[in-house]
Amino acid sequence: MKYAGFWIRTVAYMIDFVPISIVVMTIFLLYTDFGQTWITYQADRTNVDARVQFMQERNWIREISFGVWLVYCALMEGSSFQGTLGKRLMGIRVADRQGNRISFGCSIIRNLSKITSYLPFLVGFFWVAGSPQKHGWHDMLAKTDVLHGIPDSRNSLSES
Repeated sequence: MKYAGFWIRTVAYMIDFVPISIVVMTIFLLYTDFGQTWITYQADRTNVDARVQFMQERNWIREISFGVWLVYCALMEGSSFQGTLGKRLMGIRVADRQGNRISFGCSIIRNLSKITSYLPFLVGFFWVAGSPQKHGWHDMLAKTDVLHGIPDSRNSLSES
């Protein structure tokens, strides 16, 4: 098995996360006062209240985007696709340690475990770069691998 390394996984992440962030930001611009908050902040960057409001709303956009991304990843990685659109475009997939498709339950565990990779300054994601099997902390916790190559239909779980 050939493990997918840090950079190819980063590109796959960007392919997935950037559109999600754009959609979430667009929703904020259309349905909240984020546009006005941004204008107020840009007009006077020394205004502490405007800065605090802008930073708070910006953080909401980031955290909501991250949450949407986690749900999206859990759904896609536990499906017959074995990965998100970004992973598919990069030719990589998520599998168990034997190279088989992971269950939806395992996918949920893997993606909730991404929070442990995210919180301490993204260290759990950067761990991929130095790990011999290219595991992030979430991969180790869920006992999964990210592999090069399209799924082998003989190794897929039966749909039930």
